Amino acid sequence: MKNSFKIIATLLSAYSAAAELTCWAESLGYPCCTGKNPIVYEHDSNGDWGYNWKTNEWCGISTYEDRVNDEVCWSDALGYPCCHGCTVYETDADGSWGYESNQWCGIQSYCQEKGAEVPTPEPEPEPTTSPSTNEYPTDIFTVGDEKIYDFDESSIFDGSQATDITFNKDGSVTYVANAAGSGGGIVFYIKKDKSVINLSNYDSVDIELVFSPVNGKWNADAKAPSFGFRVFSRDATGFWSGFEDVEYFGEESGKYYGTLVKNVKLTDEIKAKIIENCTYDDIIGFTLKFNAYQTGNNDNDELKVQIKKVKFNKIEGTPEDKFTDDGLSDSDRGTVQHIEYPTHDYMTNDENDTYNKPAWVYLPAGYDPEDKDTKYPLFILMHGFGQTEDNWGLTDQGSGGKIKGMMDRGMAKPKDEEGSVEKFILVVPTGMATRNYRENGNYDYTEPYYRFGGELRNDLIPYMKKNYNIKEGRENMAMAGLSMGGFQTLYIGIGECLDIMSYFGFFSYPFTDDLKEKIETNFPEKDLTIKRLYTICGDNDPTPFSDFYNYVDVLSKWDKVEDGNFSYEVYPGGTHDFPVWYRGFEHFIPQLFK
Repeated sequence: MKNSFKIIATLLSAYSAAAELTCWAESLGYPCCTGKNPIVYEHDSNGDWGYNWKTNEWCGISTYEDRVNDEVCWSDALGYPCCHGCTVYETDADGSWGYESNQWCGIQSYCQEKGAEVPTPEPEPEPTTSPSTNEYPTDIFTVGDEKIYDFDESSIFDGSQATDITFNKDGSVTYVANAAGSGGGIVFYIKKDKSVINLSNYDSVDIELVFSPVNGKWNADAKAPSFGFRVFSRDATGFWSGFEDVEYFGEESGKYYGTLVKNVKLTDEIKAKIIENCTYDDIIGFTLKFNAYQTGNNDNDELKVQIKKVKFNKIEGTPEDKFTDDGLSDSDRGTVQHIEYPTHDYMTNDENDTYNKPAWVYLPAGYDPEDKDTKYPLFILMHGFGQTEDNWGLTDQGSGGKIKGMMDRGMAKPKDEEGSVEKFILVVPTGMATRNYRENGNYDYTEPYYRFGGELRNDLIPYMKKNYNIKEGRENMAMAGLSMGGFQTLYIGIGECLDIMSYFGFFSYPFTDDLKEKIETNFPEKDLTIKRLYTICGDNDPTPFSDFYNYVDVLSKWDKVEDGNFSYEVYPGGTHDFPVWYRGFEHFIPQLFK
């Protein structure tokens, strides 16, 4: 399992917080586990292995006693906490200094006791200043008296991924974006009346903004800030739903703060990609996302941004923008419900520790709860690490979200038409089997993801069968997911539930040999085959794509998959993000239940 857990951690985009102990693992090139890593994920001839989710590293579980913190932290008196690790960045007359969690800290005595390399400081004059972080300017965010820009409260489509939002008297908008989840920002409507534009009618976008890291909230080792210009389709429901990347820029300048003026070209290639992925070129909003994907930023890093201008330049002579008719009537459209199902906390495993947990359900057009003779297959769709049931964008508001449109259109097609989709019921839960399921971004609290199999089999599926018209039989159940949800699909869906489901899709997560062994051990029966297996990955997603073609070759020969029923796809230029996963969903659903 060691390779599998290493893959998961890399995909979580975790960042380092140094932890060093003296133990056997260091001789093999691995660190020693801290007291925060008690779980044994692997055992081999060397010993027990744990995993540090913050540093993305395997670690040896030491036979030594855990460190004992100093009774009195000497650096507290100087206004700094004591370190947990032993890495020394500076020494002075007070002692040795480390740097953790964006602040200086004092090296504790156990570092010397355990044999850590802590240099003895040479005598030097008393320092006049304590260690400090870089200072970034705050006076570059100027606001004029005259209104010359065009942002106000009505411009916001989704402001949930930003803080300190301020609309200035000159018409500019200022906010703070956090680095968590690969970076935040604000989604703005393009038009004041919240109507769509047809992107084919536009050739470029003029952008002007001011930016600077927030003092005390920036990793000094991170790259210069950059931005992702994204547009949002008419089916978008929020920051993480229904977007398409247009261009990333800013880092190439090497500037950590200042004014950025950019003209983004809307090329024919970009327009074609958006139509391919969204069916139409109807665009309702945009964002300038703080790009914290593989940039070295810590999750709590913050960037202050002032947007002054974002102007879409219309091509002369093009028609008026209008909403493109998808040809569906109301009777062709499914419905979305928000549910709460009873479960218990699988971390405590106390069956009396019960609570209700939310999920989204899609019902196909024509679904009648009173018609018990007409039943439908069930499809379980999982999100990624740090996400919730909301991130796929399914909702009972507005258009219902991008994947709802995909299902509506696919199910409305004649059965013999390419891309047609068999009608099914979809449920999108939150994949943490604990009442603390909103602690979904804690790198030290990932065990609830692995225990979701009990909740899936014992609680969610029985609830769906009791409350909806669900067909019986493993040939009528499917599961798919992105990133961590891809892991759950493979290790829980196939690895633990192959006896009750038979269709599987995993997006941006690699198949590994240990999973194959687990499946064949748990389900040796030859008749328990996989009826359909599909995977997709972006070729700019380093960890899962690095071994993509090797595991594609393995899966194409695996006798657990019925002949000819494994398929794969590479998304050119795709990163670890929703454009890849939306395409995966759209291309997977026509393969189900046929």
